[in-house]
Amino acid sequence: MAAGGGGTGVLILWRRLDTPGHDACCLRHDGERWQLEGMAVWRDAAGPAWMGYTVACGDDWLPRSARVQGRVGGRALSLSIRRGGQGEWRVNGDEVPGSHGLMDLDLGFTPATVTLTLNRLKTAGGGDSAAASLDAGDWRLKPLHRTCRRQDDGRWHFRAAETGFEAVLAVNRHGFVTDYPGVWTEED
Repeated sequence: MAAGGGGTGVLILWRRLDTPGHDACCLRHDGERWQLEGMAVWRDAAGPAWMGYTVACGDDWLPRSARVQGRVGGRALSLSIRRGGQGEWRVNGDEVPGSHGLMDLDLGFTPATVTLTLNRLKTAGGGDSAAASLDAGDWRLKPLHRTCRRQDDGRWHFRAAETGFEAVLAVNRHGFVTDYPGVWTEED
């Protein structure tokens, strides 16, 4: 299925590797913007978890807003995330300290948002990505500085400075990660 036209989109299903879970996602283009929409379910340390998400981007693949809603154990979460007019990020209307200049958005409970960054950096062959990252440990946005370099075989060398995570990611032609070593893999 090709992204674009008529509200159709590209679908993917991931299986989580570090704990039981899945994530189903759709990437659509409506002629003016890209949109990711999905649902992740997993076993969290706090109990069963599910989180629905929608992320809206411009044609430049830069996220403009996101909606995250669900439950983790007994805790209900509802987050409205928006890039403000001065380049800051806001969660439920409140400015996130230290968020000015963070270009990308990384929803830490899903591999879906890495797709946006990789598609944005694809023509340059990679680069650095300063992201506002949703930490699934405390559900707050925090800076995450990532380096993404496309290799000759089409895979991406990915490194996150603050967490120390480093891996080579396999992607499909739409930029969806199909192998996120030790964390996510595409289901057949």
